[in-house]
Amino acid sequence: MYRLIASLTLALGVCALAHADTNKAIQVSSRHATDASPHPLALHAPGIAHCLIQNNNTGNPLAPGSNDDALFKLLSAQPRCPENALVFRDLVLASKMTLHPAMVANRGFHNPLPQGSFSFFESVQGAYAGQTLAPGDWFFGHFTAASIDNVALTSVMAPQQAATPDNLLLETLVWDPKKQVFNFYEIRGTGQGGEWFYRGDSVDILADIANLDRGYDASQPIFMGPLDGGKATMPRLRCSGCHMNGGPIMKELKAPHDSWWTVERPLDFGALRIAPEFNTILANLVSANELEKWIKAGDEKLLASAPFWKTRSALSLQEQLRPLFCEQEVNLESDPQPFEGPDANIQAPVGAFVDQRLVPDQQTVSIAKDLYTGSLTLFQSQFIDYQSGGFANSVQPINQIDADHAFETPVKSHSDMLVVDKLVAAGVIDQKFVFDVIATDMTRPMFSPGRCGLLQKLPTGPATADWKNKFQQNLASTNSAAAKELLANLGDAARTPAYHRAKAKQLIAKIQSNAAQQPAVNGYVRLLTQRRIAVYQAQISQHPQGQIFEPGFRLIFPTMQLFQKNQQQIAYGGVPDQYWLNPASGAVELTE
Repeated sequence: MYRLIASLTLALGVCALAHADTNKAIQVSSRHATDASPHPLALHAPGIAHCLIQNNNTGNPLAPGSNDDALFKLLSAQPRCPENALVFRDLVLASKMTLHPAMVANRGFHNPLPQGSFSFFESVQGAYAGQTLAPGDWFFGHFTAASIDNVALTSVMAPQQAATPDNLLLETLVWDPKKQVFNFYEIRGTGQGGEWFYRGDSVDILADIANLDRGYDASQPIFMGPLDGGKATMPRLRCSGCHMNGGPIMKELKAPHDSWWTVERPLDFGALRIAPEFNTILANLVSANELEKWIKAGDEKLLASAPFWKTRSALSLQEQLRPLFCEQEVNLESDPQPFEGPDANIQAPVGAFVDQRLVPDQQTVSIAKDLYTGSLTLFQSQFIDYQSGGFANSVQPINQIDADHAFETPVKSHSDMLVVDKLVAAGVIDQKFVFDVIATDMTRPMFSPGRCGLLQKLPTGPATADWKNKFQQNLASTNSAAAKELLANLGDAARTPAYHRAKAKQLIAKIQSNAAQQPAVNGYVRLLTQRRIAVYQAQISQHPQGQIFEPGFRLIFPTMQLFQKNQQQIAYGGVPDQYWLNPASGAVELTE
């Protein structure tokens, strides 16, 4: 769910609030390390002959046959519920299914201590109860912590499976062949063991995000559950804060998959000893590029679902087109090579400057590593958790000034673009409309206030035969630069996708030329930092149960301590649109 983003970074993805509970279990004694080992299976409730799953937070169990997914069938067949992730793994393997675990370092590639925080995201494949589980059908995530071995005077990478009340022990999403959507489940600690919850499905997520970037009712929260007496309740799913397109996610979806384990470059465990419970998992790890394929397969399966697409197509036009004008999910891209490597240049992802679809034949902008390092030094970059109180209070194995891969930047997500492709295939919009939109405010490819604000100029109801005419009329009466630009794009038949691509290619050529000079590179690093800040401040990060980048749990970016012109100290705050990329010059300038 949430973790199944995040990093799925969870592909899957974890939430900050859920990890607040996780973090409580990090500083544990050797006794607690023992407590974190798998609990014996116990009856889920007195007198119950089989495992029961609580229906979200209602206190009522799911009725027999409520869901048709393999997980529900598997648990319903058990006399007792597996109460933590490791016992659950044993049950899956005993049921003749196979597990393919991937692994991500939550605090950065070179940072195993002090938390010892890693996440496993496992793909379940095989067959169960007459269902064949294809790659992408079923994922689950679980987590580690560092425990102190007082005898050996070392730290141990141990299962983060303590039954602390409300502690997140496992999260999972699994395909339901009858509903043709994903179902989301969790195990939460009870103080005595673990309890299973069904949180909802892909359609419930559509309902949770209905207010996102709509702005039509300021009295209601952005993420909301069903109305109770006219007031919004809590969101249906914690998972809605990450899996906003309803399927699996992995933030670092594209190689090099920063901070993920790969065969070519295994993670750095530093001085951590490994708990024996992890030996089998570590021996069977798959590279992040394998997980990438399975995540994409899951997303594609959901969008190919006729029932899901029918439900989505019944939404308002604004909700349907939100992934085009705004953002629902976010991916991260970075320099393909490690920053500590011998290369003389770093490769900045082109998605940091324009939408990737505008420059399909160019992936990066090359910048001399000494110029890039000069910018990091100028802005006092440190790969630390700013919220921990600064570098002096942060335990780091090396004095890093950047993440493992340079220029890590938020980019338009693969899943958002898949949704747009599906809208084109369904005839809701055409390619000219897509490119006219993404070329509007071109140098703000992510979180453009101008472009995203135009979402509300679309008709509020479903698509009609004349919706484009009404949209253009609304644009014509809107006094904003973005509205004028999009109206000009839509009204000019010569502004084809090829036209917009040619303009973007010219812009990237200017950026590449400018990148030979230190002042220009300083500007691009300023811009990069703003792109990161924008995610934390965007509406997609306002879920009450956690943010998509999981601050406090995931450490993804370095902190630029002297970033703005007046040397104001920033981290996750600041002014995300203080600088902009001038398309005429390809240089970064103060916003007027």
